[in-house]
Amino acid sequence: MLVLLSSYGLWASSVSADRDLLELAPQLLQYGLLLGLLLAAVGGLLLLWRALLKPRDLDNRRYGLARVLLKRLHVDLAPDAPVRLKLDLRQPDVREKRVKQDMVGWWNTQFFVDPWFTLEARLADGTFLRIHMMEKLQKRYRYKTSASGKMKKKTKTKGFARLEVSLRVKPLRHPGLGALKARATNATRLPRRIELERVRVAADRLSLRVRLAGDWVAQAQKAPDDPETPSFWKEALEKDDASHTATMMLLSLYQVVHYARLRGKREAVRARRQSV
Repeated sequence: MLVLLSSYGLWASSVSADRDLLELAPQLLQYGLLLGLLLAAVGGLLLLWRALLKPRDLDNRRYGLARVLLKRLHVDLAPDAPVRLKLDLRQPDVREKRVKQDMVGWWNTQFFVDPWFTLEARLADGTFLRIHMMEKLQKRYRYKTSASGKMKKKTKTKGFARLEVSLRVKPLRHPGLGALKARATNATRLPRRIELERVRVAADRLSLRVRLAGDWVAQAQKAPDDPETPSFWKEALEKDDASHTATMMLLSLYQVVHYARLRGKREAVRARRQSV
């Protein structure tokens, strides 16, 4: 548009300035029109390219969490044991992950469920480990009339993440495990602000499930001790650490597994003594 206006201004000024320029003005106007169309086409192609690349804009937290957990578990894995890792790196609000659309108050709301992370492996002591993470997201919008009478669209999003760590063991080596739910609850240690949602204990397995904020990080960095560090930076470093939370959940579960295993050994020794 700017090119067209400039060409038209040049043409208009040429009417009173010079007869030769008047003859060139239509040609300049034509060139300006062609240049404007070319720029519009380039802009359209760039917008299309951006839309095509958006699905490839991966969330760094997702493959970052997988990398950190695999690195930490490497020394505890059984030799030559296969590791199953499932990652869904797509955005959490893609159409395939939408489960419902409904009204919440005055808001049109879309509900998304995204079970994007599963890690399964057998540890060196024979215990089978499973780490699973899913996210729930709500996207809301509504139209509101402003004081000036204009219709405006308001949007907001909210969500959270669920992290579950479970262990499957051999019941013969862990007798009485199914009765240790209270001990498992008391033994659970979590980072600050992490909410414990569920504890499950059975004869051959046990699990913990917690809730994290939607802005969790794969691995929190240490905040600098400099008192001049901006407060917003320190707040960003205090986000829920998913890898640290998973590690603490695993250690909490292993306390119960270790207790059940030791108790089983003591009972076996007592039974042998009584049989003598």
